[in-house]
Amino acid sequence: MPGPRSAKKAQTPPKTTKVAKTKGQKYDYTELGKASLSQAEPHHAYGVIIDATFPYKVNKKLYVCSLKIVDPSLNTGAKGSDYASVVMYADRFEDLPIVLRMGDIIRLHRATLRMYNNRRQFNVSMHWNGSWALFSTDRTPVVGAASGDFSPVSFSGTRPTLEKQDSNLLTTLRKWATTYFSSNDVLTKEMYVPLKNAKTQKADFDAVAKIMAIHEMDAYTNEIKLRDASGSTWYTLALRLKFPHLKAGMAVRVRSATWDETSANKQVLALSHYSNIMSFISSSRLAASVAKVTDDANADKAELAKPVPSVAVYISE
Repeated sequence: MPGPRSAKKAQTPPKTTKVAKTKGQKYDYTELGKASLSQAEPHHAYGVIIDATFPYKVNKKLYVCSLKIVDPSLNTGAKGSDYASVVMYADRFEDLPIVLRMGDIIRLHRATLRMYNNRRQFNVSMHWNGSWALFSTDRTPVVGAASGDFSPVSFSGTRPTLEKQDSNLLTTLRKWATTYFSSNDVLTKEMYVPLKNAKTQKADFDAVAKIMAIHEMDAYTNEIKLRDASGSTWYTLALRLKFPHLKAGMAVRVRSATWDETSANKQVLALSHYSNIMSFISSSRLAASVAKVTDDANADKAELAKPVPSVAVYISE
């Protein structure tokens, strides 16, 4: 299974108050950094997503999705790269979450915990009554319309359980996530590769770039023009149904790409079935920095001078 590869230390984030289980409550949520390996019962937890694969098939009967999540208990701002991983398993693709934005929140029910590579790993099996709910941190979800401050944008099963404590936990975690993303890059330099170094990578890699333009190749596919702070411009093909949220001018994290060496006329990133393209929540400091990247006018002029340009060139917006 592919894995992604900290910014300045921020102020220690405020602690999340653990909501004590009261009469009538079904779940008792544990902060990620306080989850005990010796606990016999399954864990229930909330986390802010900082990375996610697209759900993908590993064999005839199994689909998988892996994520990285954080919360104040991991003291991420002080430790830099501390996070917990989540691996989710299901019989069907639709039983797993599609995460299209970093900074949104996921709730996990009935997860088992183990240590893997010195990090906490929560395993959620949809075969064994595991469940999840995905919540938007920003008022506007990444796709679709808002359905209420505390309603999930997507979830497993037929109906999510929502208790009074959920609104308290979501309010606290949303506030922390907004502050954390505004005061940290969140993704460290080890978690993505400058596009100018893409051709030197021996395995799939991650990138952070600005979408300079989107060209509709056909009814199903968009060609995305990407440029990052290293000054390198690349293109990739993205299925419109898979990534409906992409817009020109948006800063994105491209998860698990490789250099397409078969493309002779332009630099192309190849995406796999587990690759993902995620945007950032609105408060993101890193996204604001990437959004300042400007296009290469000389390269566009050179393309226009060719009898047949190899890429789509936008004259104006």
